[in-house]
Amino acid sequence: MKRIFSSLFIVAVLFVMVGFASNVNASTTTPKLFMDGKQIVSDVDPIIKQGTTLVPLAVLSSGLGYEVKWDNKAKQVTVLDQELTIKLAIGEKVGYVNDDSYELSQPPSLVKNRTMVPIRFVSEVLGLKVEWKQQTSEVLLTSPVKEPEPSPTPSPVQDATVSQVHLGEDGNLHIAYTGVLTEPKTMLLPASDTAPTRLVVDLNNTGYTYELANSFIKGQTEVTLNGYKDLSGYRFSQFSSNPLTARVVVLLNEQANYALVHSEGELIISFNGMITETPEPSDTPPATEEPLPGDNPSTPPSTTPDQTEDTKPIYHIVLDAGHGDSDPGAVNKTLGLREKDFNLSAVLKVKAELEKHPQIAVHLTRSDDTFLELSERVAFAEKLPGIGKKADLFISFHANSYKTSNINGTETYYTRENSKKLANTLHPYILGAVGLNDRGVRTASFKVIRETTMPAVLLEVGYLSNASDAKVLFNNDVQTKFAQELTKGIKKYLELE
Repeated sequence: MKRIFSSLFIVAVLFVMVGFASNVNASTTTPKLFMDGKQIVSDVDPIIKQGTTLVPLAVLSSGLGYEVKWDNKAKQVTVLDQELTIKLAIGEKVGYVNDDSYELSQPPSLVKNRTMVPIRFVSEVLGLKVEWKQQTSEVLLTSPVKEPEPSPTPSPVQDATVSQVHLGEDGNLHIAYTGVLTEPKTMLLPASDTAPTRLVVDLNNTGYTYELANSFIKGQTEVTLNGYKDLSGYRFSQFSSNPLTARVVVLLNEQANYALVHSEGELIISFNGMITETPEPSDTPPATEEPLPGDNPSTPPSTTPDQTEDTKPIYHIVLDAGHGDSDPGAVNKTLGLREKDFNLSAVLKVKAELEKHPQIAVHLTRSDDTFLELSERVAFAEKLPGIGKKADLFISFHANSYKTSNINGTETYYTRENSKKLANTLHPYILGAVGLNDRGVRTASFKVIRETTMPAVLLEVGYLSNASDAKVLFNNDVQTKFAQELTKGIKKYLELE
């Protein structure tokens, strides 16, 4: 994270001053505060909660040029400037600074409609040198205009981010992540009088997405299971902030056997050898692939196509161009490229290719630079305008982004089991068209493919944050080939000539 100076140091001054004021021996003593030799006075008072000094975040809005947004429904405050974004939720110990997770010593709380945050959080984020003079009750703050001294506590490194932890239909625990995950550290803790056998899995240099961490209750998510042979539940949390460690604990039943299967983008805790592996990309699905429950090898799953006069079915396909209008999606500022533009361009080309087949009818969630909420996209697919029935297939188009530019490649996502075959069928065709790094078929709980009921996939065709991927995505010839190959994949899935 970049260090922000100038006005940010003034902000930190106010936070640090009130923090010291709460720790002096005499409660009536107010220390004098100096910033680079100049005295600064503030009347903002802190509070002490369980030994931790909390200060009001509201001082950021007092003439310092920061935008402060409060979401009353989510009980979340967001602080913004051109280079810094801080997100904090009331009662949650995990905060976010420029999308990096950060564990607070105390969760933010509301006092008289003010958001109170730990002093340590602000001082560590802004990085000031602080000196306390006891005899004169002076706090001396120095901005690191010159070469800064090495921090006594290195900032935590985050190489991977967990996006989902869920029990799959195969009975195994799936942990989806982005980034680079080193081999997990495991511990098997024996049963005691108060706890069952526990499998502890620690993921080093790993945090959680904001949405996942924000759903924690008392610092963790805990799931209780009934009727499973091998486990009675699991929980996951941000176990440590420095080093950054994500921890998953599985509550095992007696005689349970387990194994860890680690592939790019997913870690699976498998029980009794049960594991469903993603097939290697190829022009055709593996010959050993079994039909999904409810599948009929002669007809695609979950489709109820219309019939033409010559009894040939019509398949209604929804193509969803992600983002739009004021929501640009991922942006490559260096190249001036926006995800919403790629999504729409690709969708229009795919539409033109698909409509060459007389048994395919294409429906677009958007055909220009407009914006729809995710729920509107789902509703559109579930009841097609003018048709009155749900679509047979749903495909959402996207381009990915990551905080570092070294991550690149193509990913195909599905959520529900009836979408797996569609994902595995389309993915090789996409790879053959764009020629980017194969990052595999993955599962993720994206709303548009989770809440639709027909087979649905979300395509992350490449990474806009990677310059090489971005140039490929916006190459007109590549987009044309992508449309042609994806159409071949869709027709193969639908068993159309």
